[in-house]
Amino acid sequence: MIGSTDDQLVVCIDLRHELAEVMDPQALVERFRDAMRDAHVRSADVSRVLVIDTVTSLLRHHAAYERLCSNPLVSSLLCLAVGPLPGPDERVLSLPSQLRPPVAATLWIGDVRGIGWRPGQARSLALTDSDSAADDITGLEPLIDLLRVAEVFDETVAALGELPSAVASPALRLLVHEVPEEDLMRAQLQALDSCVSPSDDLRTGLAPGGALDVLAGHVQPEDLSVEDCLPESSLLRQAHWRSVERLGEANDALDVLAGWRGLLMMSEPALDAVQSVRETGHCLADYRDAIEQTFEWADGRAGLNADGRDHLAQMGIQLPPVPGTRPDEVGAELRRQVAQRLHRRRPLPEIVDWLRDFAGRTVPTGSAAQLDRLHRLCPDDLLDTLREPPPPPIGTDLVPPSLWAAAAALLAGLSPLGVWGTVIVLVLLAVGSVRAAGSPGRVPPATAGALAVSWLAGGGAGLGLRSVGVPVWTGAPLIVLALLAAALSARSLWVTAVRQWRTDAGLAAAGEAVDRLGDVLDQGVLQHWLLADARAGASDQAKALAHLVQSVCDTLAEFAEQLGRRARPAWDSGPRGGRSGPAGGRGGTTFAVEYVGQAGQTLQTTLAGDVCDLVAEVLAPYWEVVLRDPASAASLPVVSRTDELMHGYQQQLARAGTTPAPPFASASAGRPDPATLVGVDLHRIVDVLLPDSRSDALQLCSPDQLRMLDRAPGSARSFGFVPQAMQGAFWKAVVSSSGAEKGHGGRGRGDGAPQSGDWAAHSSPVMVGMPEIVWTASGRFAGLLRLVPLTTGAVRPVWPEEADVGTTSSRDATPPPSASRAPGEAG
Repeated sequence: MIGSTDDQLVVCIDLRHELAEVMDPQALVERFRDAMRDAHVRSADVSRVLVIDTVTSLLRHHAAYERLCSNPLVSSLLCLAVGPLPGPDERVLSLPSQLRPPVAATLWIGDVRGIGWRPGQARSLALTDSDSAADDITGLEPLIDLLRVAEVFDETVAALGELPSAVASPALRLLVHEVPEEDLMRAQLQALDSCVSPSDDLRTGLAPGGALDVLAGHVQPEDLSVEDCLPESSLLRQAHWRSVERLGEANDALDVLAGWRGLLMMSEPALDAVQSVRETGHCLADYRDAIEQTFEWADGRAGLNADGRDHLAQMGIQLPPVPGTRPDEVGAELRRQVAQRLHRRRPLPEIVDWLRDFAGRTVPTGSAAQLDRLHRLCPDDLLDTLREPPPPPIGTDLVPPSLWAAAAALLAGLSPLGVWGTVIVLVLLAVGSVRAAGSPGRVPPATAGALAVSWLAGGGAGLGLRSVGVPVWTGAPLIVLALLAAALSARSLWVTAVRQWRTDAGLAAAGEAVDRLGDVLDQGVLQHWLLADARAGASDQAKALAHLVQSVCDTLAEFAEQLGRRARPAWDSGPRGGRSGPAGGRGGTTFAVEYVGQAGQTLQTTLAGDVCDLVAEVLAPYWEVVLRDPASAASLPVVSRTDELMHGYQQQLARAGTTPAPPFASASAGRPDPATLVGVDLHRIVDVLLPDSRSDALQLCSPDQLRMLDRAPGSARSFGFVPQAMQGAFWKAVVSSSGAEKGHGGRGRGDGAPQSGDWAAHSSPVMVGMPEIVWTASGRFAGLLRLVPLTTGAVRPVWPEEADVGTTSSRDATPPPSASRAPGEAG
């Protein structure tokens, strides 16, 4: 609901154009509802009616006044009778009999141009000039706007009720706390631009934290690990450990094969190791296929379907709920983040970018997108190699075997066996090579050649040294060492072959593949399956909110463009002069009306805050709808609602000014008072209410009509009006201007009013003349309203029967004894 339930409206009815609506009861009620719609309230007190009429039409509208005064909705009626009396010598104002207390009162504006005059003077002090006629009601717009302030309306009706016939001629001195219209439009455009243009710093704010960070992948869920979702009893985890176990067995078999046992065993030395490698390949293939099948069945790119969940359950995968990731919780957090950014007055494009970035980070990519990665980490070539390992290579590193072969031949040549010893070493080297290769045909020629060359070099060197002479006791040790060197040459060939075969068979790559497949599986569980539904829903919600905010942003940008087109002619024509017509329209000043506001940074900041609050108000009815059903975002009437609220806001600015907060303003807005908002000098308000300045009030009559007014100094009723928001600062300005304690403020005195009862006894003369003050909720107006009664006999009430026969009798009609009645009673 926009607005509160206790709004007090003053309904303005112009009988020149709305007579038919007043005469029709249903149309009259609808007129009251139209006033509520214009004020953007759903419930309001409409008992105050301000009627605009011309003096010549008063009696013809007798029936209309009777209907208004007898209407149960109306408790107070104030009639603005505009224009001179019908005849040039006429000195009696004829009024319908219904315009009498306690329901009705009348203000007679004989000449909207007014004169300068003060009570007690016999003649006019100043004559004003304008381009308007004496009965041009458009010249009364400031007074009409003032009387539509409920507090001023009530005070005026109450003061008129104390005057004879409840009729008076008003005098006005009005300060309007507003900026010129072109300056206000410029401030609005700047405020709109700050809301709809991207920020210069290109920041999107701090990370949201909590569940949103989890969904965006910035952090892992707290108090939740992979083990909670993928227990050891699950099929995938068992397949992982089977692969690890088979890989360990294959490595153990190769470790055994690389020792003396593997070299000296009677059977095929690599048969057991080959079988272990093949089993490792089959287990790894089964592990990869199980992950691949699960990734395909439970994709999760649009959330998990029933088949996907059933498959995960069959695989033993558990998906416990993650705190804070339910759709309602995520939606509430997204709403809080957007509202927080609006409260910080961040530009709308920045909010849209953050929402879209979050939606992009949270949209599930689906586990099926990881299938190519599975094949990259564990390629088919690796599995084929494991399942059909190549034979062990021989001679990949010939340096150690060749050195041992040369040493064996050298030692054998030095031994007592001589040439026969070198021959025995050659035979042993050949046997070791064939054993390492598995068959004579598999011994590479390069290996045989390298060993032969080493044998020749070592044997030749040994036989040559033997001719020098070797002690006899060294014979046996040399033979033993030669045999040992020949065995070590064969083992060196064997160990090098087994080491190379471990690499060629792919066991090292298989170990890395098992670990990486486990990592991919863990990521799939945490990032694709556990949060699949939450991430899909969060992404859809963020996209929907981004669409809503972008629609509002585009609508405001279009509104700003239209406002700029309207404002450009005013800017091109330059500022207006001090006078702008009889009413002193916005931006100008007349003898009675002065516009004292200035546009500044405070006003722009406040208007920008209003726009952000307006955006929050636009989104308010749609939060639950769009978060529950993101697909409905495109069909929501966001554009029309934005237009409606913006036009209502424009109407409020035109009607009530910038000081009152709009109905959608946040409670914590802390709106500045009028003096701060539009740069009003409070001493200027004090000066207007001082006795020396009150003579500047414009009396709304002609010089000839002064003879109908009671010009006695004490006959008039005057009161000042000041915005309630300025009360404390106003009294400080009063004290500052007078140098005395604060004095009585009269009717409507608030907490800031003087408390001392004898202030007048010792205060300055400036304070003694302070009029009664009415504190208004509206921050737009301050000034003085003086009500001057008419002389005795200058007002003649006319009863319906007299108006019907068109009597022109100048005798005073005497009203019935009962001059008062209850509200709503017929006159």
